[in-house]
Amino acid sequence: MKVLQPNPEVTDYGAWFSGLLNEKPGRYGKVSDYLKQVMSDFEDIQNPLIGKAARSLEVRFSNKQGSLNLPFEDLSDGEKCFMICALVLAAKDSYAPLLCFWDEPDNYLALSEVGHFVTHLRKSFQSGGQFIATSHNSEAIRSFSDENTLLLYRNSHLEPTIIRPLSELNVKGDLVAALTLGDLEP
Repeated sequence: MKVLQPNPEVTDYGAWFSGLLNEKPGRYGKVSDYLKQVMSDFEDIQNPLIGKAARSLEVRFSNKQGSLNLPFEDLSDGEKCFMICALVLAAKDSYAPLLCFWDEPDNYLALSEVGHFVTHLRKSFQSGGQFIATSHNSEAIRSFSDENTLLLYRNSHLEPTIIRPLSELNVKGDLVAALTLGDLEP
């Protein structure tokens, strides 16, 4: 079975990875290039047979001290986010136009990684497709332009969520700072 898009929880990453590369083998270079940018010791991804009809996705890291092969499931959640991002970028180039909705893509990333991560996704989708992200992370929020940012809020669980574009809010300067300081009433 060829999987060309992940399930909503991306628990089928290995099948998605295999499906994409079976369909477009040249996209492995895009995946590898991105991962080398964000993880300096990334070497490659292997998908060896572990039985007659079973494979196991492994990621190899190496540096001057040696190398380490890790099964995909043993990667940290942040490393998995980078892997998913690499496949989103490869899929976007393979199956344009692509819609990517990612709820809190920055959840497991270090503060120093968030801006680069979100900016890379945004820039990739400028040439077509649609990237939509939700976030509570101030660095991620600052990575989007005011024209592309919506503020969602609700006063209680019993009221509907209100959606407002930033153009309707009188934000002077930084949105995150205004919300943090209480200078902005959503």
